[in-house]
Amino acid sequence: MKLRNIGLLVAASVLTFGCAKFNLDKIKYKVVPCPLEYKADSIEVTITAEYPKKTMPKKGTADLTPVLKYKGGEKAFKTLAVKGEKADGSGQTLSWSGGTVKYNSKIPYVAGMEEAELHVKGVGYMKGKEKGTVMTKDPICLGTIITPLLLKKDEKFVYGKHNYGPITLTRKVSMFFPYNSFNIRPSEKDSVSKGTFNSFVDFQIKDGGTFKSLDVNGWASPDGEEGKNNELSTKRADEVKKYLDGYIKGKKLTVTISGKGNGEDLAGLNSLASKANFTGKDDLVNKIKGGAKNSELKSAGNASYNQFEKELLSPLRKSEITLIITERQKTAAELTDLAKNNPKKLTLEELLYTVETLITDDATKITVLQSTASQFPSDWRANNNIGIIYAKQGKLNEALTEFQKAEKIAGSEKGIKNNIGAVYMLKGDKTQAISYYKQGSGSQENNHNMGNVYITQGKYNEAVSAYGSENSFNAALGKLLAGNPEKAPAIIDGSSEKDEAISYYLKAVAAARTNSNQAVIDNLKTAISKDASLKAKAKADLEFLKMRENSDFKSLTN
Repeated sequence: MKLRNIGLLVAASVLTFGCAKFNLDKIKYKVVPCPLEYKADSIEVTITAEYPKKTMPKKGTADLTPVLKYKGGEKAFKTLAVKGEKADGSGQTLSWSGGTVKYNSKIPYVAGMEEAELHVKGVGYMKGKEKGTVMTKDPICLGTIITPLLLKKDEKFVYGKHNYGPITLTRKVSMFFPYNSFNIRPSEKDSVSKGTFNSFVDFQIKDGGTFKSLDVNGWASPDGEEGKNNELSTKRADEVKKYLDGYIKGKKLTVTISGKGNGEDLAGLNSLASKANFTGKDDLVNKIKGGAKNSELKSAGNASYNQFEKELLSPLRKSEITLIITERQKTAAELTDLAKNNPKKLTLEELLYTVETLITDDATKITVLQSTASQFPSDWRANNNIGIIYAKQGKLNEALTEFQKAEKIAGSEKGIKNNIGAVYMLKGDKTQAISYYKQGSGSQENNHNMGNVYITQGKYNEAVSAYGSENSFNAALGKLLAGNPEKAPAIIDGSSEKDEAISYYLKAVAAARTNSNQAVIDNLKTAISKDASLKAKAKADLEFLKMRENSDFKSLTN
């Protein structure tokens, strides 16, 4: 079907009937928009019909039906019933003296309607009897612009990100002292040099951990004179610090050791007292808080004092050693090998990190993530990330299953809701997609997806708002459709899609809408060089209607 360039105000050249009383062929039609435009899966048209006097017999009626003829078929818009001034029945009255009629309707878009002719079919009646049926010989509008269909189906997914990074570990051990003493007993040294603390130190040395700090805090029980207790706690810290100096030298470590006395450990007393349960405990605690000394406490009776001494006072006479180290991070080769062959030796974050950054093939990623999901069933990220891989492979049912598994684990996680919505959108279920997108709002991925939805709904300003400052093909398309074509090229040029053939094509469309003929030619030339199929598309595209007589355009598209 060859489209012709015509104006918006067109006379239907042939719409006559056997009865000369009908002058429907004199009606002039103004079609807006013209060319027609695809929007929200439909083609909507507004027609203003200007009719002269004596168009309709006073007792006559007629049915006027716009019909879109396109390659592959034709589709009728709703019928407009009109009648003369003295005719019975329903319909819009056409004055004998002439006037205008405004009409609006839309039809679902069907592929092929971009090359189309809009005609008007008329059926005239006198006293209910049909007097003739004809179709306009010449179209009242030509073709449909389908630029919104350039929208990419590039739904974005929210990845379950890893929290992999340096792991800091803290180990503590305490050395206890007799009453009123700061000398370290041999048994206390053994608790450091032969116990679990020492084993931890040895392992970190062997594994390559980084020793960050070693702090000593000295304490005294609050059953003596406060000034002496302050001094005693400092001496206990100093003694342990001296001991650790030798311990560290023996390990050939370089680490800063700090030490300080903290005086009486009243907080520790309160904590232990809250857990203890024996006769006379509360009385003894109150005496200490009242300033009673050790000798005064013994008057409570041997049984109560001995238990009080053992459970509440002795544990407070100490120096606490705190070691902070940073574990050695595994190499990329170690992580990859363990993830593939012995994933149970890796932490959750190590596994997620390895899949995201080190493993490249999808099959291995899925295998490792499946192992991760099994090993850490309370974390949603492995199932979610499997779903993303399946979705990108076009395995939408498998993707949905994985996202739903993730949803059962973390039902309030917005990223999962967005991902389920994206799958439904790709499956063509826009209603379900929008429902889940609304539950998953907040992320840039979700904003992008809602921008895509708004374009399919013909809500172009809302699409621009959703895309925000994003630089992408679809964001540029949204700007163009919203009436700002001059801003589209910069958005494309700032995107990762700038070198694609379709991106140059969209820039050519933007240039056509701003009457920048040379930019149309330059961008089309690049687009066609990258994708030869765009030559035929550009030739038929009504975005370039004004360029059809341009010699450079002809040479590019013929």
